[in-house]
Amino acid sequence: MLDHPELLEACNGREIFFEHTDGRIVLIYPMGDRVLVGTTDVDADMAEDAICTDAEIDYFFDLIGHVFPSIDVAREQIVYTFSGVRPLPKHDATQPGFVSRDYRIERAPLSGGSGAVVLSLVGGKWTTFRALAEHLSNEVLAVLGRERKVSTAKLAIGGGAGFPESDAGIQQWIKAHMTDGRDADRISGLLTRYGTRASDVLEHLDGGPDRLLHSTRELSVRELEFMAGQEQIGRLIDVLIRRTSLAFRGLVTGELLNEVADVLAGALGWSAEEKAAEIHHAQEVLERFHGVQVHSLVA
Repeated sequence: MLDHPELLEACNGREIFFEHTDGRIVLIYPMGDRVLVGTTDVDADMAEDAICTDAEIDYFFDLIGHVFPSIDVAREQIVYTFSGVRPLPKHDATQPGFVSRDYRIERAPLSGGSGAVVLSLVGGKWTTFRALAEHLSNEVLAVLGRERKVSTAKLAIGGGAGFPESDAGIQQWIKAHMTDGRDADRISGLLTRYGTRASDVLEHLDGGPDRLLHSTRELSVRELEFMAGQEQIGRLIDVLIRRTSLAFRGLVTGELLNEVADVLAGALGWSAEEKAAEIHHAQEVLERFHGVQVHSLVA
């Protein structure tokens, strides 16, 4: 993720999605006031950390130069890096980038002669997990001799239920939930983070005295308490990476670490030692896996 105003302006609000010179599908994608650049495909050794390597960063800079030869990019403009491991079918010498991202379901008899069947899922990815789950459950139902009664194909779940279907609808939802103490930016942030479940969050925020954090206007004390109680927050790093995009956009500061830890300590019952350990853990994860160095304010 890059903090690069010139590259952001060059994108003109559009994702640039193309095949690079080596055949990989790559992208340059404006996200808010940042620019996401990806992706690579390399075999992963599960005994080692999955991180974005220096060689991959060089590759990303090269692909930017391929599209925008007049724009210089430096490592100092990187605010966040990340790498994930995707399960792929076993392959020979084929480059990882050319291995199918589709999934398949293998059927085999269970050893022992019981006649039972084992269904094994090979491959798969997050973007198709719902279709994959329905397909696999259909296979299970077939083995059991049962028929599906309800399809989830077009079922909206969580914060997607009742989500506005147009930009005008989104603006109407935001306007309807604004108050004297909450402007459009705050409501928009909640709608982005929770979907229509933001209504539940707003109800919780109205349940007692609240204030925005000093270190960011994107979070408040009672929202953090809501996360601790309803969003399966167990560690400080969960807030920074999993429940918000603050780390992703390079917005984590020492003040933010300490302020969020202070609130979570009360909500989750951390001692002073546990709070300090959580701050240290968050710093370690950010640096080790995401190339982000944050110095806390704890001596």
